[in-house]
Amino acid sequence: MNFEKFIALRYFWATRKKFFSALLTVISISGIAVGVAALIITISVMNGFQTDIKEKILSLSPHITIFSDSEISSEKHGEMLNIKGVLNISKILYGQMILRKGKNATGVAVKGIIPQDEKKIISIEKILKNKNIGVLKEKTVFIGIELSKNLLVSVGDEIILVSPFGQTSAFGIMPRMEKFTVSDIFDSGMYEYDSSLVYMNFADAQRLFGKESLGGLELKTDNIFDADKTAKALKNKLGFGYIVKSWNEMNKNLFSALKLEKFVMFLILTLIIIVATFNIISLLLVTTVEKIHSIGVLKAIGTQQLSIMKIFLYLGFIIGTIGTASGTILGILISFILKKYKFINLPADVYYIDKLPVKIVFSDIILIIFVSIIITLLAAIYPAWKASRIEPCEAIRYE
Repeated sequence: MNFEKFIALRYFWATRKKFFSALLTVISISGIAVGVAALIITISVMNGFQTDIKEKILSLSPHITIFSDSEISSEKHGEMLNIKGVLNISKILYGQMILRKGKNATGVAVKGIIPQDEKKIISIEKILKNKNIGVLKEKTVFIGIELSKNLLVSVGDEIILVSPFGQTSAFGIMPRMEKFTVSDIFDSGMYEYDSSLVYMNFADAQRLFGKESLGGLELKTDNIFDADKTAKALKNKLGFGYIVKSWNEMNKNLFSALKLEKFVMFLILTLIIIVATFNIISLLLVTTVEKIHSIGVLKAIGTQQLSIMKIFLYLGFIIGTIGTASGTILGILISFILKKYKFINLPADVYYIDKLPVKIVFSDIILIIFVSIIITLLAAIYPAWKASRIEPCEAIRYE
């Protein structure tokens, strides 16, 4: 142990003997610990949100979606399958309808799918109550769990779907209505999907929508993280008249918002640590006054100004390290408890998920530790400089 570290440790342990210095030390360490713990917990929750929402979206979203006003030919299908990275293709139809059960009615988004093709694209069977997409036959539908609760619908019940685009008659456009049986209920854990999405057989969707639908294809790639690159290759291949979107592009605004929120929360909570470091400045200035005689003796025996600065920088580093270590342990412990027991519920109609998600990322924790220690070292610079400027003669005479 070098000379400066030894003196810094002596000064640190000596603060316990004086009430005011001891109180300032506890407040300084506690302030940094609380700031670091709050930062770790918040960033872990933000990471959890990003991961959970991404997983839930991908369980219901294809890697790439292609939309077109006209039907995409079989020849185009073959061309797409020849593009590097494309594994499977499924035809889809989207449209808006009104779902009615007794006196209850609501607007829904209807997705027409070919069951055996769709399960090769997304993990739809994982969210179905009976885990079997094969029960989606003609005149049957899948509805979300929130929609079933709102309209008091169970598996086996009959519902009526009303398409506003019907046949034209002498009295105007007559809505097309058909009865369907609910063959299963899905629970994605995402309120937006579970409260407004209905799956039906592709042939039924074609008949109900007529020309008033948005048709397209869903594609699965061999690497989800290369979906943007594959989507670009598809755009170049298909040319004008097709809208090609990767899963990342379809949810770009959501992921950008989550990333921005994480950055803003990091900045705000870093300010807590910065505020806490003012206590370190106060503590080191008080220590300078208390140890002025000792500083004078050190200078009188030939200790350089740089060594005096190092002593107080080490003292600030010791306080900052203890506070950061305490906060890190506390933050990881609370994050782990939140992750394991999931006792905090969220309103599913406000957030995409119903439980507070937590994901501990150790690279983020290392960054927080680094930032915290750097801030505490910067806070120690002024008191250290002030201590190094003390004249030895005046310091020795000081009582």
